[in-house]
Amino acid sequence: MLEFSDAAYRFFPAEPSPFLIRTGRALNRHIVLPGKNHLIREIRIEGETEAIRETRARGDRLLYVINHPSHSDPQVITEVHRQLGQPSSFMAAYDVFLRSRLAAWSMQKLGHFSIDRESGDRKAMAMAIDILSQGQYALNIFPEGNVYLTNDRVTPFLDGTAFIALKAQQGLDDARIRIVPISLKFTHLTAPRETVTRRMIQLGEDSGYHFAAGSTGDPMGSMLGLGQHILRSFLKKHGYETEMTSHGSSVYEILERFSTGLVTGLEEALALPAPKDPGLVDRIRKIRSAIHQIRTAPEGKSPTEMTALARRAILAIRVNGYLTPYLTEHPTIDRYDETVERVAEDFYSRAMPRTGPRRAIAMIHQPIDVRAALEAAGGKLRDAVSSLTRGMESAVQAGVHEINRANDAPGATLVVEAG
Repeated sequence: MLEFSDAAYRFFPAEPSPFLIRTGRALNRHIVLPGKNHLIREIRIEGETEAIRETRARGDRLLYVINHPSHSDPQVITEVHRQLGQPSSFMAAYDVFLRSRLAAWSMQKLGHFSIDRESGDRKAMAMAIDILSQGQYALNIFPEGNVYLTNDRVTPFLDGTAFIALKAQQGLDDARIRIVPISLKFTHLTAPRETVTRRMIQLGEDSGYHFAAGSTGDPMGSMLGLGQHILRSFLKKHGYETEMTSHGSSVYEILERFSTGLVTGLEEALALPAPKDPGLVDRIRKIRSAIHQIRTAPEGKSPTEMTALARRAILAIRVNGYLTPYLTEHPTIDRYDETVERVAEDFYSRAMPRTGPRRAIAMIHQPIDVRAALEAAGGKLRDAVSSLTRGMESAVQAGVHEINRANDAPGATLVVEAG
């Protein structure tokens, strides 16, 4: 969601209970995953499963890094680890723990801990490093930092994950830490075009948007018009009154202009050099890296100032990907459903129910040797952080592409063909 948590931060440490972990995994497998909030009917594990067994047999510490395309990701990865026989812990956004006392207690007993993604959360980093150093549990992190609902396009990874792995490795004499990228892909086992279209029509009624007569027969055009209307309302609510004034521009031009303005302002605030590459994604990646470095430095800016900059960076990257040609460049049922879900979620400020049964595919990649990466960078932490982050991100994106090339599910069907 494009909203940010305004609740006061509190750190929730992991307090794993082996009995409750076993119980939780059984409930997740038989009740949670097939339930209405997820509708996962199949899970396929592909890739380097044997390499995982070998690294565990050697006593290596494992850090799993996964793309974050949906709200079902932790539940699917929990089942993946159950099938692999891998005890593991999740680093999760603190607002998940604030939903209720039972939610917080359950998460902690399942071995998970909180992080404030918008500040230099030293307690969370210390716990992550400790979990890796001890090696009893693997650690799961979603380096995108948020759910972006663009399964086919990986959002630039934050570099905090690589920083955690490297700091943990520096504290170990003999044991090695391995980063294991996982490409996660969801695809529909049916073609729920009518269900998704009904959601879009309801969203139009609730948001005060009026579709042109007969326009719902054109899903792409209807989605673009509705999305622009809702995004304009959202930006106005957050103090951006005129950013979505079209002046005859397309929605893509408007969004690019707005994102560029946000990015330029952030570069100036962070005193970053003028970009050599005008691409917004790389510029945002450098901004997020700079914010992380300032947060973890003792002489960093004030927490209030850094939180404001972090929020603007998140807004920039989310708006930049919002209703871009992601949908129209390859309008599959999966992407159509994702886009309507994203617009609805941003409007209602809550996760939306599923529209149909899905298959989840988890492609496991060859583990990355963190010590070797640090040595290749001449022992320079900052250089190793950058190279590791890009390597993880590239591996996950390549895996998503590979899964899509072999996807034979109805969700891969083009919307026009499914009609």
